[in-house]
Amino acid sequence: MLDFLRLLKRRYQAIANEPRVPEGIRAGARSQLGSLELGEAFLERHACLKQAPTLPLQAAVIGPTQSGKSSVVNLLLNQEYAGVSPLAGFTMFPQGFGPQISESDRQALTAFFHGYLEVLRGQKPAEPNSAFSIRDIGPIQDSQTSNAIIWDTPDFDSIGSQHYFHSLLRTIALSDVIVVVVSKDKYADQSVWQMLSLIEPLNQPTLVVLNKVQADTAELISRSFRDKWQETRSDSVPSIVPFPFHPDGLHHEHMPEESGRLFNFLQQYRTTSNRATYRETCSALLNRYWENWTEPLREEQAQAEEWKKIIDDATNSSTELYQRYYLDHPQHFETLKRALAELLTLLEIPGIAPLLAKTRSLLTWPIRHIFSSGQNSSDNEKEQFRESHEFKVLERIYEHYVTQVSNAIISMRAENSHYEYWWNELYKTFENHKTSLSENYQASVEEYQKDFQPCIEEVAHRLYNKLKQQPATLTSLRATRLTTDAAAVAIALKTGGIGVHDFVITPAVLSITSYLTESALGHYMRKIEAELKQMQLKAVASNVFGKALKKPLQNIPAGMCDQTRFNIPAETLEQATETLRDL
Repeated sequence: MLDFLRLLKRRYQAIANEPRVPEGIRAGARSQLGSLELGEAFLERHACLKQAPTLPLQAAVIGPTQSGKSSVVNLLLNQEYAGVSPLAGFTMFPQGFGPQISESDRQALTAFFHGYLEVLRGQKPAEPNSAFSIRDIGPIQDSQTSNAIIWDTPDFDSIGSQHYFHSLLRTIALSDVIVVVVSKDKYADQSVWQMLSLIEPLNQPTLVVLNKVQADTAELISRSFRDKWQETRSDSVPSIVPFPFHPDGLHHEHMPEESGRLFNFLQQYRTTSNRATYRETCSALLNRYWENWTEPLREEQAQAEEWKKIIDDATNSSTELYQRYYLDHPQHFETLKRALAELLTLLEIPGIAPLLAKTRSLLTWPIRHIFSSGQNSSDNEKEQFRESHEFKVLERIYEHYVTQVSNAIISMRAENSHYEYWWNELYKTFENHKTSLSENYQASVEEYQKDFQPCIEEVAHRLYNKLKQQPATLTSLRATRLTTDAAAVAIALKTGGIGVHDFVITPAVLSITSYLTESALGHYMRKIEAELKQMQLKAVASNVFGKALKKPLQNIPAGMCDQTRFNIPAETLEQATETLRDL
């Protein structure tokens, strides 16, 4: 699950920063990054606690700008460790303070903040947005926060907070307890409640400090805060401690009762926290945001499925056209006649049938090797095929295929305005593939023609063997001058002296065809023709339309720009969803 969340966050970050993606989608991606950071960090916290099972209580003090977070941290530490400033955004990275932090605990925390620069005491980070610090402050005098690390955190509502928001969320995910510090001026701000809503699934014990409030308004503000909490969150309202305003800062002597409640809160959860309920909290967190995280993935995968459907439709349409305009066309189907040419040469040339049956390697146009007169047989074969009806049909089908796919993309682009950019990118990629697609198609057609020739010769041998079982028919064929004429035409076909189309309409060949069809072999001839059509349909559908068109086109989305899409397979999403169900 952690690997999936990391992958998902990287993809969201890429899309959020990609100018080619519409701003609406980019804004949606940015809105998910906070919860993704929270989810990833919480899962990594589990590894941190495994590495350091006795890690001290982690307490994060969070709040908007100028609420007094650093002052509360110093109050807990009973000394001025956290920097205090009237300037908004003064604290720009998480700073942890704890007494006598062990080396193993420090290593575990450093590993948790992987990718962040650890700032040592007295240093100023060049890039505070990607930094953190852990400071061992030694034994704390007159403090009740021993065995705890107190985190002073950046704000979440200033203009610059977007740059260090991720480090704040990582600190919150690490924490066992949360101290929310808000002032009378900020407690109702939308940013405060967005944050409190975001972290609700963590189910962390929480204390609210209403800072800088006057005694006569403390109850009113507290009541208002409780009402807002009940509107925003589903859990019970936490304890609220109003802190009065003091010009010289927060000190125990100024507010013994208020600071006592703050210390008691930490003492209560020093040994008990949500660490024991990791599995339940993890499930609640992931389920809270899962639909929002994965909805864009499912939408993108739906576009990819639509693309596959376009390719399937175009492939099925091409197969139907091939069957209609070639295989089932009474004047255009030539394959059986080519098998007849093989049969005629077997009938008229003594000794060639045993030779062909003896070795499979000699089955491919054997007669041409005997009768060719210095011509390139391979070139003759290609030229004859290019003149055939089948080749012309396959050429027109390719043009139809490409046009159908192009029109479908344009239609989908118009119908899916939200994903218009996705179809635009797909269309560009498709156009860039047209040259290679055409070349691969031509090569696959030639390869199919070469590979299918042994099937034609096998049919001829089956017809020849069937004829041998009927001596009278065989003798009658061999006795007629017409057979010799037809065989001569067949040899002319094989040696490149005549084209396939001219061969099939030759009177002698037509007469032989009629003779065989009307003889006792008629039923067998029709059966052979049906089988030949099925074999040819399967070969063209698989090796031409499937191999040269369907397969490479289905993979076109993989060649699109990775920065404009999630590019997470449906199988990966389903595996992650199954893992979530098992939590």
